[in-house]
Amino acid sequence: MKTVSLVLGSGGARGLAHIGIIHWLEEHNYHIQSISGCSMGALIGGIYAADKLDEFEQWIRSITKLDIITLLDISWDKSGLVKGDKIINTLIDLVGDIKIEDLSINYTAIAADVNQEKEIWINSGRMFDAIRASISLPMFFTPHYYNGSHLIDGGVLNPVPIAPTFSDNTDITIAVNLGGKMITKPITVDFIESK
Repeated sequence: MKTVSLVLGSGGARGLAHIGIIHWLEEHNYHIQSISGCSMGALIGGIYAADKLDEFEQWIRSITKLDIITLLDISWDKSGLVKGDKIINTLIDLVGDIKIEDLSINYTAIAADVNQEKEIWINSGRMFDAIRASISLPMFFTPHYYNGSHLIDGGVLNPVPIAPTFSDNTDITIAVNLGGKMITKPITVDFIESK
């Protein structure tokens, strides 16, 4: 069994493809030991690290357009259209209010500090605080106030955050970039060991 550091990039709804990547790795006997993600990658990665990916997948497959509308708590603040509290609280009900330190694998969510214009790595504290900061897509979600800073979507500065995995002691690092063109023909994947 090969150990993997998995980097899950941003990509909005395309980020649901991360679920398929994780399933493929598990089915082919790869053991994910660490996850670094931003935006939707932070969300899917955190839910996987909490061992609740199956429950999340069932929930997301059953959600309707009306359900989505009821999860949007409109913000009257000019910094974003949606507060995001309803979505996060729904996910906490589904997954649990978990601390990153209590996860069975290493997890880092990437956000961006609006005022300092720098990347922020969140790898401790409440997992859904980290996720909420990382998914704060500008003009859609309001920024998330965390440790004295207003944080927004990590994909703004780093859509595929590989650096948090540099010190991992794993066999390979796999980075998933959802920003490329769609491939319509099947491809063969060969992994090159990084260590």
